[in-house]
Amino acid sequence: MKKKFLVLKILLVASYFNTYSQSYLNIDWDSDKKISFPSDNDLYGIFNNHYVEYFKSKFTEEVYIYETRHTKTKINRINNTLDNEIIISKINISKIVDVRAKIINQDTIISYSFDEMKKMINIDDSDENYNNYKLPNLNEEDIVEIMYTVKKDFNFNGNKIIEESYPILISKFILIENNFKSNIKIYNSNNSFVSDIIFDGKKSKQIIFNNLNATANEQYSTPLANKIKISYQCYENRDDVSQIEYWGNLVQNVSELFFPKTFREKAKEILREIKHGYVKIPGNELKIANAIDEYIKNNFVISDEDDPKLNDIEYILNNKISNDFSIIQVYSSLFKEANIEYEVAISCNRYFLKFDPELFDPNQLREFLIFLPNQEKYISPNRVEYRVSEAPEDLLGNYGIFIDKDLDYYFSEITLFDQDFSQIKKNIEVNISRNLNKIKIDESRSFSGYWAITNRNYIYLSETEKTDFLVDFFTINGLDNKKVSKYNIKNFDLSHNAFNTPLEITSTISTSDLIEEKEGLTYLKIGKVIGLQSNLFEEKERINPIEINFPNSYDYNIEVNIPLGYRIVDYGKLNKSKEYFSVDGNSSAKFLSKAIVNGNKLKINIKEYYKELRYNKKRYQEFRQVINTAAKFYESYLLLEKI
Repeated sequence: MKKKFLVLKILLVASYFNTYSQSYLNIDWDSDKKISFPSDNDLYGIFNNHYVEYFKSKFTEEVYIYETRHTKTKINRINNTLDNEIIISKINISKIVDVRAKIINQDTIISYSFDEMKKMINIDDSDENYNNYKLPNLNEEDIVEIMYTVKKDFNFNGNKIIEESYPILISKFILIENNFKSNIKIYNSNNSFVSDIIFDGKKSKQIIFNNLNATANEQYSTPLANKIKISYQCYENRDDVSQIEYWGNLVQNVSELFFPKTFREKAKEILREIKHGYVKIPGNELKIANAIDEYIKNNFVISDEDDPKLNDIEYILNNKISNDFSIIQVYSSLFKEANIEYEVAISCNRYFLKFDPELFDPNQLREFLIFLPNQEKYISPNRVEYRVSEAPEDLLGNYGIFIDKDLDYYFSEITLFDQDFSQIKKNIEVNISRNLNKIKIDESRSFSGYWAITNRNYIYLSETEKTDFLVDFFTINGLDNKKVSKYNIKNFDLSHNAFNTPLEITSTISTSDLIEEKEGLTYLKIGKVIGLQSNLFEEKERINPIEINFPNSYDYNIEVNIPLGYRIVDYGKLNKSKEYFSVDGNSSAKFLSKAIVNGNKLKINIKEYYKELRYNKKRYQEFRQVINTAAKFYESYLLLEKI
C-alpha cells in the first residue's frame, strides 16, 4: 500500500511540474530525415518557428517571457561567413537559457549541447548586445537545425519578424498564453490567420505561414518595413485595456515632459539671451522658433551616457547637457516661455517600421518631432542637421500620434508641405579641345531641401568642406581620368537649412573619358555629364510597393561648344520624354530632355521630377519607364563629324 501511495505521489508531482514547467523544455528535434530540397538560393529554410510563452511563477507571482526559435535550414552555397554563425541578441534579455544545434548530412548527424555551444562563442564578434556562435566544419548541402531560448522580464507587447533573406517552406508563430489574454496582428501577409490551439497542454494562439519568399531588396522601396511580421500584446485576464486606453495612458505619461505646467526661471533667462543675440527686433512665431532651435543646437550637448540627471530639466537647463530623448524638454520649456503654439508628434523610421494607430506598440515610439501648426513646419530636437522646416525624410509619409497642449491627440500622416522643397539644379558648359583629346567642363550646381540637408551633414561630419572625398563627390561622378582644377562651395553651414538656402558648388574639371574613337569615327559621350543614374533595366516582377526617398526635381542646362571643323548630326536622339500621370490626370513623374543646335553650340535642357512619395505598384512599368529614360540619357552619345 505504501509503495502504491509513493508511486501516486511521484506521478502527481511529475504532473504538477509538467503543468507549470516552461514549454521550451518540451520542444523536440525534428524527426523528418529528408535532406533534399530544391532551391536556387544560398540558404533554404525548411522551417523557422517562433515560440513565445508568458509564464507566471506559481510561487512568486512574477511573470517571465520565454522566447524560443527553432529553425532547420539547408545550406546550398556558402557565400557569406554569416551562414555558419548563430547570432543571438542580448538586448532586453535577462538570460540565454539554452542553445543547441544539430548538423545533418548524407553520412552523419552531429549534435551540440548547450555546454558545447558555449565554447563556440566567437569572442571577437560578440559584445554586450550580441552573442555570436560559430559552428565548425559546415559544408554545402548540410542541413543545420538550431534551437535557442532566451528569458525576458515581463513586457505586455512584443513583435517577431517572420520573413528572412532566404525562402522558407513553413514558419510557425506560437504564442503560449497560459492564463493570459492576447491581441495579435499580422502585417504584410494576406493568407495567414490566427487560430486557437492547445500547445504542450496550454492555451495558445498559432499562425502558420507557408512558402515564404526571400525578402526582395528592390530599389525605390522599404523592404525591411515590408517584411512579414507579427505584433502582439499579452496581459493578465483582469487587465482588459482597449487600444484607446493605451494611447491615452501614453499621452498622460508624457504630458509634463511635452507640455510643462510651470514656468522655469532658467528658461526665462535663456529666452532673454536668445532674443538679445538672435532676434534683434520683435519677431514672429517662426522667427523665435528658429532662434530657439538654432540656440539649442549650438549650445546644448546631447550625451549617450546613462545618467539619470540627464532626464532632470533643471539640471539640463543649468548644465546645457541632455540625453537624446530629454532634449525635447528644453524646447517645451522655452516654447512655453515664448508662448509658441506647438504639438508633439511621435513616430518611427518608415524604412524599418510602418506606424500603426490601430495597435499600440511602444516599438513605434522611436522619433519625436515638434510640429508648428500655424507655420506648417517641424522641428527635430535630436537631429543636429535639421532646422525648422520639413519633417526628416525617414519619417515622411509615416503615420504618427500628434499631441496638443490640451492633451488631445490624433493620428495623421507626416506630410511634406512644400512640394518643391528638394531640387537639384545644374549649369554645365562643355569645351572640347581642337585635337579632341581633352574636355574641360565648367559646372555650377545647387542643392535644396533634403538634398541640401543630407549634403551639408556630409560636410559637417568631415574635417573640412574640401576633403578629397567631398571634392570628388560634388563634381561629376562616373568619369575616368577626372582632374579637378577648380572647386568652390558656398552656404554649407547647417544653419542654412532653416531657410532652405541652396548649397552651391562651382567646379572646373578636365577628362578624356567623354571622347571615344571607334572604327575611324569620333563619339562624344554627352550623357555622362549628368552623372551616374539609377536604373530599373532588369525585367522582374515587382514585389514591394513603390516608395521613393522624397519628392524631388532636377533642372539641368547643358551647353556644348562644338570645336571648329566639326559638326553634330544626330543630336535629335537626345530628345527624350516619358511621363507618369496620376489617376487625377496630373503629371506626377516625368523625364524630358530637349536638344537644339545654334551655330557651334549644342544646348540641352533636362527636366525631371517625382512629385509623389508613393506610386501604384500595379503601374510599375510606367514608373520604371521614367526612371529608365533618365538612365538611357546617361548612356547617350553623339557622332562628331568632320566638316
